[in-house]
Amino acid sequence: MVSWNQTGACLGDECRPRLVGFLGCTNVRVSNITLREPAYWCLHIVRCENTSIHDVSIYGDFNTPNNDGIDVEDSNNTVITNCHIDTGDDAICPKTYTGPLYNLTATNCWIRTKSSAIKLGSASWFDFKGLIFDNITIVDSHRGLGLQIRDGGNVSDITFSNINISTRYYDQLWWGRAEPIYVTTCPRHSNSKEGSISNLLFINITANSENGVFLSGSERGLLSNLRFVNMNLTYRRWTNYAGGLVDYRPGCQGLVNHGTAGIIMEHLEGFEVKNVDMRWSNDGSKQWNSPLEFRPSTVNDISFLNFHSGFLQTERDKTRASYL
Repeated sequence: MVSWNQTGACLGDECRPRLVGFLGCTNVRVSNITLREPAYWCLHIVRCENTSIHDVSIYGDFNTPNNDGIDVEDSNNTVITNCHIDTGDDAICPKTYTGPLYNLTATNCWIRTKSSAIKLGSASWFDFKGLIFDNITIVDSHRGLGLQIRDGGNVSDITFSNINISTRYYDQLWWGRAEPIYVTTCPRHSNSKEGSISNLLFINITANSENGVFLSGSERGLLSNLRFVNMNLTYRRWTNYAGGLVDYRPGCQGLVNHGTAGIIMEHLEGFEVKNVDMRWSNDGSKQWNSPLEFRPSTVNDISFLNFHSGFLQTERDKTRASYL
C-alpha cells in the first residue's frame, strides 16, 4: 500500500510505500520479526488501540531520509519493548495528525539513527500525554531525545529514564546537530499555532555528545516544569563536521549560526537541575562557549542543586596527576 488517505492519492515522498502498517486496529501484537530496507516508514501504527511491539528488529538504509523505524500516529496504549532499530531517519516517532496520542511506553531498546532516536513530532496538531521511555541505549545518532512540536498540539507528562546516549555530527542536510536532548516548540509556518510543553522528567541519563542540550520554547508556546535529575553529560568532538549551528528545523528559524553551550535555554518557565555533572573536552579549540546560556528576559524560575561543570579528565591527565 502506498498512500493511506481516503482518495488513494499520494504526494512527494509519501508515494514511497511503507513496509508494514496497521490502520484503525485494536489489540495488535507484533513480535519476533525482522524488517529490512523499507522504502519509506518501516512500521506504521495509525489510529490504533492497545498495540504491543515486542522483539522487533529493524534494519533500514542508513543513508535514506524518511526511513523511519516505528511511527505511532494518533494511537493510544502502545507498548514497545526489546526492539533493535538501526535506520537512517527517526527511530521511534510518535505523531499526532487527526487526534491525540496517550499512554505510550518504550523500554529496553537499542537505537542508531542519522536523525532522532526518539522524537515527538514534528506532526503535532493534537496533544501528547503520558509517555514513558526507559532503559534505552542510543548509539552514534544525530539527535538523542527530541521533541519537535510545530503545529499547536500540547505535550505533558513525559518521562525519560535510564538512558545512555551517544550523539555525533553528520551532514547538516540531516535534521539534528548532535544534541543529546532537544526540546523545542515553535510555529511551522507564520500562521501555525504554538503548542506548549510541560512536565518533562529526565532522570538517570548519561550522554557522550559532540554538542549540548537545546531547550527552546516560543513566545506563545512556553516550555514549563522541566526536570533534569541524576545526569552525566560529557561533551567532546570526534568527527570533522563543522559545529556552530542551532537547528530549529522544520520551519521556525531554520539553521542559525550560534556558539556551543552545555545547555541553551529560551522561553522556559520552571527548570530544576539536580545532581547533574557536566564535563568538557579540554582540546584547546575554544569551541565550548559556556556551560549555560540563556537570556533572563525569556527564562524564569531555574533551580540548581549539586550541579557541577568542569574539564573532562583524560587518561593522560590522570597519568600526569599521578606523578605530581
